[in-house]
Amino acid sequence: MNIFEDLQLNQKFQGFLESEENLFYLKNRIILERFPMYKHLAQATSDFDIIRANIIIRSLQNKKAIEAAVRFAVSNNDVIKREKDMAFFRTFIREKIIDLPFATDQKKRLYVPLFNRVINSIYSEEFEKLLLSPYDKLVDEFETLVVDPFEIYNFSLFDSLFTQFVKVYSDDDIMAVFHYDFQAIYFIDKQGRLDNKLALFDRGLRHPDFHHLLERVRPVIAAYIAHDKEAMLTALAEKKLISEKLISRLRSKDYQFRMSLIRKIK
Repeated sequence: MNIFEDLQLNQKFQGFLESEENLFYLKNRIILERFPMYKHLAQATSDFDIIRANIIIRSLQNKKAIEAAVRFAVSNNDVIKREKDMAFFRTFIREKIIDLPFATDQKKRLYVPLFNRVINSIYSEEFEKLLLSPYDKLVDEFETLVVDPFEIYNFSLFDSLFTQFVKVYSDDDIMAVFHYDFQAIYFIDKQGRLDNKLALFDRGLRHPDFHHLLERVRPVIAAYIAHDKEAMLTALAEKKLISEKLISRLRSKDYQFRMSLIRKIK
């Protein structure tokens, strides 16, 4: 068992099953079954995969909401009278979808990131195209057009309103985000997959301090990025994110593991 698994097992917070994120997933995951590319996420078990699944689900919900707004605009006499004025039409739609979650990619909003950038521009800017052929087929016949959004948009999706993550660090290869509810740091690779999860606040911390968390996790993240395990453990202890008792146990286990490898090599 590695350090990250130990931290997960010893974390005091165990409320993911009853969390808003998981309950939303359980209520809506069935809609993922119709898409071969996303079907595996309909059976997600880890918190990170459920968060990824919820990005897809919220994207599908956005798609329906935008299409409904366009239909409403067409059925509204005031809008029909001015439908040749595309600026008015687009403003009308934007006002209807103002509360939808979105990501930002190349300074443009992504409401439906399960599509490529060209189609996304229709759902974020050129709404009127949904009334014209061949784009009107996007309403019902779009399964073959879906993409892997995590491959295309990667970090943008996790630093967006689609999740409750807070970005703490990113470079070309990795992104570190913090989740306040789940009390954990997630390290995400450039393919939008989980590199590691670092669960904080073990049961050995009787009175955990939840103040100024973003500043306190920065040295932990810096050590992880530098592949310095010892510095990471030191930062976790110094910033009172993990108890000294558990840190000592982790160090001992890591030492014993390294010694066993050396013995095997000899």
